Amino acid sequence: MKIVIVNLDSQSANIQATSVIRGIKKQNIESDITVVTSEECVDIYKYNRGINRVIPYSEFKEQSHYCDLFILLSSLFPFSCCPRLEVSDAIGFNFCDEVEKFKYGLWGMENFDMNMFQLYYKLAGLKWKGEGYDIGYYPKTKTKKNRVGIAVANSNLRSYILNELKLDSSSVWNLPRKKNIFRKMDEINKCKRIITDDITIFHLAISLRKYVHFLKTFPLNFNLELFKSGEIYDVPLSTIA
Repeated sequence: MKIVIVNLDSQSANIQATSVIRGIKKQNIESDITVVTSEECVDIYKYNRGINRVIPYSEFKEQSHYCDLFILLSSLFPFSCCPRLEVSDAIGFNFCDEVEKFKYGLWGMENFDMNMFQLYYKLAGLKWKGEGYDIGYYPKTKTKKNRVGIAVANSNLRSYILNELKLDSSSVWNLPRKKNIFRKMDEINKCKRIITDDITIFHLAISLRKYVHFLKTFPLNFNLELFKSGEIYDVPLSTIA
């Protein structure tokens, strides 16, 4: 069975989408799975053993493809740009009235008591049972027991969280900025705890089973799943300015 899974959303969305691949593969053990995503998200699936290949959308739309099952995890997909795509059956966004309402939830028109793992499993016709991320990469670094890693947008946020958690500034370490997702994971893994307002850092840290203090500086239309390993702080607007 040939399956194509498409997610053209952000890095953080694709990191969470790695979870549902495990569920899809479990239901279709002998399947051949292709993931289609944006150029910047291709590396996220590099070590995922549940898929056979990952293709950037820029290449996918220029090729001929047939699939038995097309699973759309993005709210939008430009089918008109893929004239050589032949699909036998399709599920996910745009293909089922049952999930149509979720589109509006993601666009901020409604709020749903749901996390993205539940949403992705629902879109794939499965039920989420608490499965976590499945990036498949094992960091090359070791954890330093007392290190607290911090990755925040500005000094105001840093001061806010140090006061909120009553931390000595000498006990925290600024996470180096790394573009490569696996180098980011290497840096995160050096820490016991992570403090951040960066949603990508949040997901990577939780996937590595770090305790995360997440600073919510923007509204979310879905629940963040902490897997009992973190806290969320609603940061006052005066702190962000």
